[in-house]
Amino acid sequence: MEGIITLKRIELYLIDLPQKSTFKSGIGERKSKKTILVKWIDKEGRVGYGECSCRPDPFYSAEFIKASLILIQKFIIPRLQPSQSYKDVIHILNGIRGWNFTKSAVESAMYQVLKQQSKAKGLSDYLNSDMKPSVPVGISLGIYDDQAEMLDVVNKSIDEGYKRLKFKISPYVNSSVFESVYPLLSERNVQLSFDANGSFRGSDLEKLSHYTHFETHVEQPTPPDRFDLLLEARRRYPKLKICFDEEVESIGDVVKLHQLGLLDELNLKIGRVGGITSSIEILNYCKNHDIPCWMGGMFETGVGRLQNLELAAYLANAKANDLSPSSRYFVEDIISPAIEMDNGLIDVRKSLESNILQEKIDYYTLQSHEYSLP
Repeated sequence: MEGIITLKRIELYLIDLPQKSTFKSGIGERKSKKTILVKWIDKEGRVGYGECSCRPDPFYSAEFIKASLILIQKFIIPRLQPSQSYKDVIHILNGIRGWNFTKSAVESAMYQVLKQQSKAKGLSDYLNSDMKPSVPVGISLGIYDDQAEMLDVVNKSIDEGYKRLKFKISPYVNSSVFESVYPLLSERNVQLSFDANGSFRGSDLEKLSHYTHFETHVEQPTPPDRFDLLLEARRRYPKLKICFDEEVESIGDVVKLHQLGLLDELNLKIGRVGGITSSIEILNYCKNHDIPCWMGGMFETGVGRLQNLELAAYLANAKANDLSPSSRYFVEDIISPAIEMDNGLIDVRKSLESNILQEKIDYYTLQSHEYSLP
């Protein structure tokens, strides 16, 4: 990304957006979406928003919301200048080790301001690709204790047109319940996949064997810090197809896994890899090496969801992206009009015309902070 960026004020919002229902995965339950929004205001009055989509706890990554807020306040804002280049800000962010979700939120807010400049380049210039008019959508489904309830959700999701159903799993899930789901999806040409969130450890690897029968991917089967278990799982079950998520935090991780012959598919999350600049580098590598890649999500509000959707529009070969309309999860969102899906597809250009509603942000804010530059 290129261009000079000015900064007059940064505003930080810790918000709590109610969900329609509880979502259960291998790393816990969530009844609402707590998130940090970064608002970048330049000297010309242009405004950009970014979302820090890490969890409120350190169970997906080491980051958690309250600590991310402190990082922005103590180590990022004091290093920003009233006027500097986009690359200068990226250099500041890269000087901080880790904290990718936090750094991504700041870059995303800055990027939204950059886009409003008349001479700014578009993503197509950096990705060497054209924007698709629409993107296919998959849905991430939680862990269901009741099989009848799960089948009801599956049938409704199929009827709504989702292109892929991804089920959260753990070593404690009864994998036999998916035997009844698989034929339903095959009949309607809907893709099936699983997401373990790194929950399978050494004594659990045998339970992974069942998921090889469905001829689909298991996302992040082992903990991201247990590469030895990953290699053992692949040795035991050569048919195990692995989609990487938590284990990929940088271009270096992508190159390593690809060169080792382990990277069957990549779930790219902008926040997890540190922002848009890093995402562009990873996407170009995947394209040049024919690595299947799709956009994942962290159940973002409309702010983060719009950013994900914009990048997903350049993934020509993605069969489905985890970009369900936010109405699927939230009582109401903080953008208008809401992102809508039609038969499993989202109209990109129409969605990117949505406005972020400051009054809704204020309504759901738990705490806010404002920092002005001279």
